[in-house]
Amino acid sequence: MHPPAPAALRSAINAARRMLLLTAALFACALLACAQVGTGGTILGTVSDPSGASVPNVAITITNTDTNAVTHITSNDRGEYVAPDLQIGRYNVRAEAPGFKVTEQKNVLLNVGDRRDVDIKMELGRIGRAHV
Repeated sequence: MHPPAPAALRSAINAARRMLLLTAALFACALLACAQVGTGGTILGTVSDPSGASVPNVAITITNTDTNAVTHITSNDRGEYVAPDLQIGRYNVRAEAPGFKVTEQKNVLLNVGDRRDVDIKMELGRIGRAHV
C-alpha cells in the first residue's frame, strides 16, 4: 500500500482534472457551434405585382452559375419563397407566372451563412418575354 499523497499533490491533481474537464467541455461546445453554421446559405424573397400585391404560385428557378445546379420552388399564397441549404456561389433567380413577363435577377452572391433577400417585382405582359 502506498503512503497517502501530500495535500499539495492532491490539490494539484484535482486542479489538473478540473482544467481537463473544462477544456473538454469548451471543445465540445465549439464543435457544436461549428456544426450549426452549415456550409451554404439561403435565398428568399417575396414576389409582387406592379401594385405591390403578392403573387402566389410563381415558379422560381434558382441556378448556381458556377455549377449549373438548379433548384425549383414555388411562391406560397403570400408570394413568399425560400430556398435553404444552397451551396455558396453566384446565382440567377428567375420567376415565371401566367400573365406576367419572365423576370430574372442575375449574379446574386451567396456566402456561407447568408440569408440573401431577392424580392421580385413582376411586370404584366406576355409569357416568355424576359425582363432582366
